[in-house]
Amino acid sequence: MDFNDVTRIFKDDLSRLEQSIQENYQSDVALIPGIGDYLLKNGGKRIRPLMLMVGTRLCDRNVDERVVRHGCVIEYIHSATLLHDDVVDETTVRRGRQTVNAKWGSDASILVGDFLISRSILMLAADCDSRIINSVSEATKYLVEGGLMEYNQARKLSVTESHCLDVIMRKTASMMSLSCQLAAILSEANPEQEKALIDFGTQFGMAFQLIDDAMDYSSEEDYLGKPPGNDFREGHVTLPLLHLYDNSDSFLKKKIEGFIENENLAQEDFDYVLEKMRETKSIDYTLELARNYIEQAKSSINMVRFPRPEHIKSLDAIADYIYERHTMATES
Repeated sequence: MDFNDVTRIFKDDLSRLEQSIQENYQSDVALIPGIGDYLLKNGGKRIRPLMLMVGTRLCDRNVDERVVRHGCVIEYIHSATLLHDDVVDETTVRRGRQTVNAKWGSDASILVGDFLISRSILMLAADCDSRIINSVSEATKYLVEGGLMEYNQARKLSVTESHCLDVIMRKTASMMSLSCQLAAILSEANPEQEKALIDFGTQFGMAFQLIDDAMDYSSEEDYLGKPPGNDFREGHVTLPLLHLYDNSDSFLKKKIEGFIENENLAQEDFDYVLEKMRETKSIDYTLELARNYIEQAKSSINMVRFPRPEHIKSLDAIADYIYERHTMATES
């Protein structure tokens, strides 16, 4: 089974998700549905709600309206954080076209992000399930903390690998873990099953971001949908750059420090760093760590009994697809 097989199995459920996403950002304030269409009809793989759907099937619950609604909540929160992140990072291109802040301005980007969060709250209020509200609140708190940790240490090469992984845990893995946790809660899974799903989502989320960090250096623009080296140019010290720095001599460390302090880097600066990363195998190191997280994710879900164990293959396929993205990106 591969990722395309999973999306075929859940094709009807994903279609209902898209309908819910479009219906729930409507407003009589014209700018909101205009930006909503631009942002959310551009799609993406819907990895987070897809994991929620697979998890509910694994626990022997059908993907009903309530599951779809919570998938929409997760996608809205994720989209809101992208809107806010693009303002903070001054990102102008995402998925091959202008970001909302580049097209409409930072104020509109922030406010529409706020609108999506408010819609998420209203959708959660339809249930008033305290466990779900608590889980969503905790995950979004961790997400914001991760963003602040990243912001506070921007352009600082004194950070440690554990810091980089902590940022990933909070900023990315928290929402992946939430998707799986909501599957367990909505399905009334037992504590062992819930823990296994949470562990899968967390480890998967760690791998997901590490692969993204590696791809930012090693992939082509046509595949990424944005110029490679964005993290480098924006001063983000992600694991590939930190590994290079930690394994450099004093001369190269000075060079890297100069690059990080410079807000107007040239293409040749990026090419130089990329060449050095290949020499130190910094990208390989990052990918190997991601691979380890994927194996941990698979192990966590395969060690527990579930009512519909055949759906474990779908989670495994999603995890493998995330890793294989790097191969596809470098071969494109």
